[in-house]
Amino acid sequence: MSGKVKPMSLWSSAGFGRGSQAQTHDVGRISQGELHTSGCGPKHRPGATPPADLLRRRNDTAHLHEHADAFAQPAALVVCSDLADRATYAAWVRSEGFMVVEASSSSEALAYQRQRSFSLAVCELTSPHVDGIQLIRAMRATSPGTKVLTLLSGNDPAQAKVAALQAGSAGLLLKPLDQQAIHRHIRRIKGVLGGDQPGLELRRRYDFSRIIGDSPLMLSVLALAARVAAHNSPVLITGESGTGKELLANAIHDNSARADRRMVSVNCAAIPEPLLESELFGYRRGAFTGAVKDKPGLLTVADGGTLFLDEVTELPFATQAKLLRFLQDGQYFPLGAVRPHTADVRILAATNASLIDRIANRTFRRDLYYRLAVFPLNIPPLREHPQDIVPLAQHFLVQLASEFGRNVPGLSREAVSYLTAQSWCGNVRELRNAIERAVIISNGNLLTSADFRALEPGIENGDRLDRGLGVLPEEGIDLTELNRTLIAAALVRKGFNVSAAARLLGITRPALRHRMRKYGLARGENRSLPFLRE
Repeated sequence: MSGKVKPMSLWSSAGFGRGSQAQTHDVGRISQGELHTSGCGPKHRPGATPPADLLRRRNDTAHLHEHADAFAQPAALVVCSDLADRATYAAWVRSEGFMVVEASSSSEALAYQRQRSFSLAVCELTSPHVDGIQLIRAMRATSPGTKVLTLLSGNDPAQAKVAALQAGSAGLLLKPLDQQAIHRHIRRIKGVLGGDQPGLELRRRYDFSRIIGDSPLMLSVLALAARVAAHNSPVLITGESGTGKELLANAIHDNSARADRRMVSVNCAAIPEPLLESELFGYRRGAFTGAVKDKPGLLTVADGGTLFLDEVTELPFATQAKLLRFLQDGQYFPLGAVRPHTADVRILAATNASLIDRIANRTFRRDLYYRLAVFPLNIPPLREHPQDIVPLAQHFLVQLASEFGRNVPGLSREAVSYLTAQSWCGNVRELRNAIERAVIISNGNLLTSADFRALEPGIENGDRLDRGLGVLPEEGIDLTELNRTLIAAALVRKGFNVSAAARLLGITRPALRHRMRKYGLARGENRSLPFLRE
């Protein structure tokens, strides 16, 4: 595949966790070229509110799968006290292929630098919360390889500019910034850093600018997604609830040759079982009582494009057979039809259930599994790549602060420590919800751990599981219900991986299987516990 394909987007909050009802929609994104010529123009006036696209935090983390460790994505730190300016500068830096972390003060910038290394830093020389000279010296002392671009205002004295160069600044830029000038400086620095490596070439071909996270686990997923996007092979996306499976499916479609055609998404669990077959395959007039005219199915609507089947394990067994037929030869029968119909549709599917267990329980066809899992992609839970928590949190903070019209400058060091210490069983969706609550109740200062703890949700009728059960209530307990609750919570925490849950509980896998049958805790079997509901 040659040339630049349509942008790929994952974990942008637009649409995150939505789309549970069957629907049809056209998917499109703004390309980098369009970004550079839209709203902001060649210069940005400090203090002005940038376009909405620039307020979204964007990361670019695609790498060749077999070289994911060798070619780690370069990271950049943008230090600016003004939220709007900071978001604009960060967007420009991201468009050059860097994963960007934003800081509103010198102390916050140094805190982030202690957590990871940065290839590039863009920082103000002077502002209410930034001492550029001291910051350059501190960064260069702890990380000599970091190249620092310094932003000057017209009020900065000449001796301050000399002091910045003496401290180790790699270049000076005068505000209001010229976008092309900052691109020239960054490309010069990229040449010094080795900017012709294969990972950067891949990012020039695929736009991953809205993907948050540069951990090795996510790099592997994105590299595989980039490879399969160009082909028509079915893709099966697995992962726990809240990891972003539908957004990854959208990203694959957006980077495919079908990007200019429709992508249709259907949540198989949201449609009543008797209606699901007719929704997918359509029906002919007279097929059943009330069928007064022909109705095209979603396969017909998606012809030439992509059909995404979310919660594919909820397909009725009979409907699975018809889907299998379509995957084999591209033909299907609408209800009441006597001749087969054909459609050119790529199938993407997702589930948070264990398909192996469903096959063993004879609720999912083994042959359909092999047809869907031509190219399996597993999105890891957030707790397995905790280095992505802070970039995700910063992304949601900037976005939600802009959405709610709140001036929240950033995360305090204690807030960063609090967020990275959580297990995030609800994954990215839970993290976003936590940031949203904190932004709403914040007083306009840096977010602290108190902002997150204020409305921290817990398990109904008891303390959070991870805080322990240290006190026996005066009225006693129901030991059977307690065992059931603990086993269910362990299964949820481990994504219904029975072996991992058994280890967490300190019992054998057969013993856990026995208790799951005893308490009716097979996945999807019992939804009476609130944290078993998807």
